[in-house]
Amino acid sequence: MPESKHRRKGQVRKRPTRNAPPPRNPEPSPAWVPVAGTSLLVGGLVIILLGYLVTPLQEFTRNWPAFGSNWPLAIGFGFLIGGFGFLTQWR
Repeated sequence: MPESKHRRKGQVRKRPTRNAPPPRNPEPSPAWVPVAGTSLLVGGLVIILLGYLVTPLQEFTRNWPAFGSNWPLAIGFGFLIGGFGFLTQWR
């Protein structure tokens, strides 16, 4: 079997060493981040529940046309997504 021309007999080539940078400790997030995240989650849940609970009471809510449609569901999910976004940044 033919040998590779790159092989050096009896010589060991030193491999370069890599020094990894020291791990950085992330700074803690401000105190308002978990408060904003949980309030957005609770607010989204309340909006979704109100959208479903107020729908049977449309006689009393004719002034609020948004509660008769699917907008509370979309707005509530938007709030929930925003809350999860805030809470993923919490350290």
